[in-house]
Amino acid sequence: MRLRLTIAVVIQIVAILFSLMGWVDALQGGAAVVMVGLLTLATRLISRVTIPKLTWMSLAAAIVLSVATVSLLVIAYDPMASDNQFADSPFSATISGLNIVYRVAAVAVIAGTVFYAVRIGDERKKSALS
Repeated sequence: MRLRLTIAVVIQIVAILFSLMGWVDALQGGAAVVMVGLLTLATRLISRVTIPKLTWMSLAAAIVLSVATVSLLVIAYDPMASDNQFADSPFSATISGLNIVYRVAAVAVIAGTVFYAVRIGDERKKSALS
């Protein structure tokens, strides 16, 4: 049990490092957040410690916001327009707002992954004492 929890903590620490990359932007950060979700799921399967609400809710919110932001960027993109096409786009304010909200969700993902690592560490301590 203790070895399993130690492996889970190591995997969750790697997830924390990926969550720090989630701060970049909605496209690259969104991919990093998906990787965090996969690593957190692997941690859950190995450790058998339930994922806190903060962790899974922030992951879900960040993924949805990332998909929404990137989708709006793809919709607003015009290959025939000039380089400053987004300045004239009616979606510019929405895209900027979603990007700000995504960054807030990315901070919540960082907090959630750290919180889950601490919870696994606490379970590891409990298993060592018994």
